Amino acid sequence: MSKIKNLYVKNRLAFYMLIISATFLIFTLVHDKPKISIQTVNENQLTQMEKTLKENQELKNRLAKLEPSTPVKMVASDSIIPAEKTHSPLMIMEEGIQVPFEEIYQDTAWVRPDYQPYWHSINGQWSNVPDRIHNSYHRLFATQGSPVLWNETLHNCGIAELAGDIELPVYSNKATDTVAIISVNHMITNIIVYNNQVILVGTPERSGIQVLAVDLRDLVLSVSGEVMALNKNKKFVFQLVTPDGYEIDYNNVTISF
Repeated sequence: MSKIKNLYVKNRLAFYMLIISATFLIFTLVHDKPKISIQTVNENQLTQMEKTLKENQELKNRLAKLEPSTPVKMVASDSIIPAEKTHSPLMIMEEGIQVPFEEIYQDTAWVRPDYQPYWHSINGQWSNVPDRIHNSYHRLFATQGSPVLWNETLHNCGIAELAGDIELPVYSNKATDTVAIISVNHMITNIIVYNNQVILVGTPERSGIQVLAVDLRDLVLSVSGEVMALNKNKKFVFQLVTPDGYEIDYNNVTISF
């Protein structure tokens, strides 16, 4: 009888041990956080089909920045001031006011590039081909000297790499009081203003670049006696001309006073 009782005790003890072990196992499974390893999929792990689809999408995005989605005629209009509202360059050269200027950069050996690396489609905003063609027509670029406008002008005329060598002067402690003028293949010797016309007299060249700066206040008072009111915009036409008064190029600039 004692043997049967001892066997019963041993079996009951084993049963309790089994229950305790099962409880610990369930507790561990419920409360342990699964360890997940997240790895970035790199190019080597993509299938050939996935690589092709990715490249096609990138090319589509770049192409959309380069040209119109469908063939279309494009004519970039500068909305030039009507001829009847302007005077001949020769008349302005005789009766206009001489404007002082600072030459802040000149390189007579500079050769205009046909293409710049930062115009490539991978760089986005500067890659539009119609814009590049339109800007290549011009020898003259003019803008107020705010950092945003100045940076845009440097890229448009293809001299962004010279930004570190060109420091615009700041008149009356405001960058927007500076008017910057970039002349390509034309060396300017005189600047004359009459009302809203600014004549840039110089000699055409086969190479070279010149950057000039003008104090905005020197364009305010015209020979007609008009004084520009503050907080007002006025459209000027800058004309690049020869000493004989022949126009080589022009640029319309809206100046904020």
